[in-house]
Amino acid sequence: MHDVFGFLISLASILLFAKILGEIALKLRQSAIIGELLAGVLIGPSILGLVHETPILTSISGLGAIILLFEVGLSMDIKEFLKAGGWATAVAFVGVIAPYFLGYFVFLHFGLSNAQAIFAGAVLTATSVGITARVFMDLKKLETKEAKIVLGAAVIDDVIGLAILAVVLKLVQGATVTFETIAQVSATSILFLVLSTIAGILIAPTVFRLFAKMKQEHVIFVMGIAFCFVVSAFAVKVDLASIVGAFVAGLVLSTTKQSQEIKRDIKPIYAFFVPLFFVLMGTNVDISAFNPFIAANREILVLAAVLFAVAFVGKAVAGFVVFKKDINKFLIGVSMIPRGEVGLIFAGIGLENNVFGSKEYSALVAVIMLTTFITPIILKCLLSKQNENG
Repeated sequence: MHDVFGFLISLASILLFAKILGEIALKLRQSAIIGELLAGVLIGPSILGLVHETPILTSISGLGAIILLFEVGLSMDIKEFLKAGGWATAVAFVGVIAPYFLGYFVFLHFGLSNAQAIFAGAVLTATSVGITARVFMDLKKLETKEAKIVLGAAVIDDVIGLAILAVVLKLVQGATVTFETIAQVSATSILFLVLSTIAGILIAPTVFRLFAKMKQEHVIFVMGIAFCFVVSAFAVKVDLASIVGAFVAGLVLSTTKQSQEIKRDIKPIYAFFVPLFFVLMGTNVDISAFNPFIAANREILVLAAVLFAVAFVGKAVAGFVVFKKDINKFLIGVSMIPRGEVGLIFAGIGLENNVFGSKEYSALVAVIMLTTFITPIILKCLLSKQNENG
């Protein structure tokens, strides 16, 4: 009974503080993700101690990550994705390679292990397309050349990032770091992404037309979630992360006539599960690691500061691979900076697999939060200046 009481109080605390601090973040014109992360820090062991991570909370928050990536895939237009231009591809590749190696060498320089450095580089490859898209949308700049390159690049970035996650996850779980291992894991992840997407696109429309004939309420949505879980399970079966399968499932169902119905019906469970994921990520942040008066913490603070610098520069330089004269290259680069939800998922998987200790994890989360917080501010300044000039 005591366990049930504690579990229910934890759930209530997570949801209450997630919504309150998420609302405050929105009032300050920031992403609700920032508020949810701060809610986790506040109610976690570091401050109030209202919520402590348990196996059941971890499992529920894992569902939040799956539903998040399912919705991301579901919201994508696969035709637009395939039409992404050469500039978007170039920006995506540089925006993955530069921060990966910068993050890798920074971690090694600070005396951390090779496995930690590999995973830290992977965390820094992520880009949050949602945050950038929202800024362009709010300022009515979604149809500009820069916005189209950025959104195309961010989608490609996510796919490359998911493949990298599959590779590094295999490596940190004990596989020998050799060219053959990397090639094998990369081939597995790419084959899974390609074959499952093609098979799904060929089969899903017919299957979901049959489901549409059923009379029960919300049957399309339930079957959509079931499809997501099945594809996620197969991803795990071939040693990939479950979120890779969830992303593929969403991408496949985005091609069906029932996609809008699934997107509409997923909103309530998205509103429940996804904040749980972000808040629980926040509870793992050790706030004491940022106390500058403790000598042992100063190295972590320096690590966070250096990681933030390379996280910023690593994405900002990506815009300069676009050689067209009428394009604002710095605007493109800055637009790729926010790590947001995907970076948090990567960091959380690293913590779950004991790659990071709480201090290294806290430094990475601080970097993710800073990039997520600062990018909309810089973007609004750049776009406003562009308006004045033109």
